[in-house]
Amino acid sequence: MADDKYTCFQDLAAAEKRGEDYDFESRLQDDSCVVVIAPHGGKIEPWTDKIADAIAGMDFSFYCFKALKKHGRLHIKSHLFDEPTCVKLVVAHQCVVSIHGWGAKGQRVCVGGRDIELIAALKKGLAAKGVNIENAEGPLTGTDHANITNRGPTGRGVQFELTMSFRTNAVAVKKFTAAVRAVLFAAQAAKD
Repeated sequence: MADDKYTCFQDLAAAEKRGEDYDFESRLQDDSCVVVIAPHGGKIEPWTDKIADAIAGMDFSFYCFKALKKHGRLHIKSHLFDEPTCVKLVVAHQCVVSIHGWGAKGQRVCVGGRDIELIAALKKGLAAKGVNIENAEGPLTGTDHANITNRGPTGRGVQFELTMSFRTNAVAVKKFTAAVRAVLFAAQAAKD
């Protein structure tokens, strides 16, 4: 977003009030190597936090940052996102999957990131459920080493971008969530 007000969490926290302007939520699953995050939830990229939560369930670790006020410009770019609870979870997990909102038209999903093997498995699993996946392009590629999704111990993560039309389609989200969870269970089993 071109009009981001903050470039780090410390500045945001100094100017905004937790519980009134923003909040965040996290769950650590000690036996999971997977964390699912939504760094732009709430009113920034609506529904991304709920979708990430549904993917994580009680099986995978979870984090979301939520803007509670509508016009606060609380988006922090992914390569600058440094809220300490999120960073701590990300660095403790082998597989990192982030859920974002995409401003494109139609019911579309694109995927990027540096974890090529997991991306391939996710594309295959999603295609089997009838969810079409596009390759991320331009600023959505999620390949920057500093991107929060790539700051885990492997230096590789997965970044999904979902259009608003997709995020608000309950049937599409249910298929997406089920397919992503199935692939993440398989990835976790392979690492055990």
